Amino acid sequence: MLDDTRADAGSHMNVAGMVEDGIRLARRGDRNEAEMLFRRVIQIAPDNEDGWLWMAWLAETREESLRYLREGLRFSPESPSLREGVAWVEAHKPSAVSAATDSGPSAEAGRPTVDRATPRGPSGRRIPTDRPRSGTADAGKRKAAASRFQGQRRRLRLDVSSWLDRAKSVGVAVISLGVIAVLAGVVILLVNQTSQAAPAVAAMVLPTPIIDATPTPSVESLARPLWTKVEIAFGQDDWGAAIIALDQIRAMDPQSTKARERLSAALYERALDYIDENELELARRDLDRAIILDADSPNLQSTRRDIQLYRSALEAYLEQDWANAVALLTQVYERRPDFRDTRSMLGQAHCHLAELQLQSDSLDDALAQATLCEQILEGDEEAEALVKQVVEAIRPPRRIEVSLSDYRARVYENNEVIQSFPICYGRPSHPTKTGRFQVQTKMDNAYGSAWDLNMPYWLGIYWAGGTENGFHALPILSSGTTLWAGSLGTRCSFGCIVLGTNDAKWLYDWATIGTVVFVND
Repeated sequence: MLDDTRADAGSHMNVAGMVEDGIRLARRGDRNEAEMLFRRVIQIAPDNEDGWLWMAWLAETREESLRYLREGLRFSPESPSLREGVAWVEAHKPSAVSAATDSGPSAEAGRPTVDRATPRGPSGRRIPTDRPRSGTADAGKRKAAASRFQGQRRRLRLDVSSWLDRAKSVGVAVISLGVIAVLAGVVILLVNQTSQAAPAVAAMVLPTPIIDATPTPSVESLARPLWTKVEIAFGQDDWGAAIIALDQIRAMDPQSTKARERLSAALYERALDYIDENELELARRDLDRAIILDADSPNLQSTRRDIQLYRSALEAYLEQDWANAVALLTQVYERRPDFRDTRSMLGQAHCHLAELQLQSDSLDDALAQATLCEQILEGDEEAEALVKQVVEAIRPPRRIEVSLSDYRARVYENNEVIQSFPICYGRPSHPTKTGRFQVQTKMDNAYGSAWDLNMPYWLGIYWAGGTENGFHALPILSSGTTLWAGSLGTRCSFGCIVLGTNDAKWLYDWATIGTVVFVND
C-alpha cells in the first residue's frame, strides 16, 4: 500500500487552521461565518471534538446544542468534554430557568454560586460577553403606568431566560451571572417603583447587546494572509503548503474562482512530483482532485491518461508481454517521450521482442524491432550489437548469393567474395524463385524422375510444389548424355541453378546444411 502520510498531515493542518479561524470569528461575533467553518471541520474530521463543542456553543436552541453534543459522542464516545456538555445542557432545562426567573428575589438564596469570571469557549479561550445595560426610568406619578411596567417586567423575564439559554457551556464554559444579577435588579427596582404607585415613568428600553465593538472582518481581509502564504509556497515549489492554504481559503469562500484555479494548478504540480518519485497512486489522486476543479484543462486529462497507460504498460513489461508493452508504451512515448522511464522501457521492450522474433526466424520483423530499439536507445552498445546479430542472421558473413541478372553465383566468407561461378537458371515456363533460402538437402547425386536424369552434387534450397529446386552440376540423362553443357549464361533449366561440373563439386564440398542462400533478380 502507498504511503499517504503527507496527505494525512496536510488534512490535519487544514482542520487545525480552520478551528483557529472559527474561534477568532466566534470571538468577533461573526456567528454565521464561524458556524460555517466549524460545520466544515466536522465534515472533514468527524472525530474532532472541538468542532462539535463549538457547533453546540453556536446553536440557536438548547435542543440543537444537545443534538450536536450527542452526535459528537458517536464519533468520540470517550470525550469527557462532550459528556460534560451533554450533562450540563440536560440539567438546565428551559422550564427550570423560567421558574427561577419568576421566583424573583426570594429565589436568589437557593441559586448555586457561579464563577463570575469571563466565560470561556470549548477550547478554553476567553469569550467576550455583553451585559445588557439597564434603561433609565423617569419618576412618573401616574398609576396607569403600573400595567406598562408589568409588561416590561415580563419582557425582561424573557430576556433573562433568553440569556440563560445562550449561557450554556459545552464542557467547560458558563456565562457570568453578573448579567443575570443586573437584569434581576432592574426587575426588582421596577416592581418596587410600581408598588409605590409612582407617577408616570417612561418605559425602560434595553439597548441591543453588542458583543464586540470591533467591526467584523470581511472574508477578503481574513483570506489576505493565507494568499500571502500561497504566493510564497508557489515561489518555493512547496505545493503541499500551497494546497493547505488554498483549502482554507476555499472553506471561507467556496465560490472563489481564483482559489479554485490556483488549487488545481498546485495539485497538478504536486502530482508531477509524485510521478517523479514513482508515487503513481498519489499522483492519480491529486490529478483527480485537480480535474474536478478544472475539468477543461488538457494537461490534467492528458497526464492522467499517461499515468493509466504507463501503469498498464509497466504490468505488461513485468509480465514479459513484450508486444503489449511496446503497444502501450508507444502511446505514452508519442505524446511525452520523457514521461518517467518510458523511453528506456520502450527501447528494451523492442529489443526483447526482436530477440523472440529472431529465435522464431521472423527475421524481417526482428530487424525492424531491433532497429527501433537502436534508435530509441541511441548509443546503447547492447542495442547496436542486437542489430548486428539480426543483420548477420539475415545476411551472414558466410553465404551464397545468386544474381539472376548477370547469371552468376558468388560465395562469401567473412562478407568477402571468395568464388564466383557462371550459371544457368529456370526458363520462363519454369522460373527460379527469388528470396532468402537455406541449404536444406545435400546429396552426391539426385535423380529427377520427371525428366529421367541425374543431377550430381545436389544442394536443395526450396520446394516448388512436389519437387525441390536447388544447385547441381550439368545433368546427365540415363543414356549418359550430358545436358546444357553450352548453355551456362542462359535460362536453360526447369527451375534449378545449374553450374559447371567442377564448380558444382567445389560448392557442394564448401556448403553445409543451413548455409544461407540469397537469390536476387
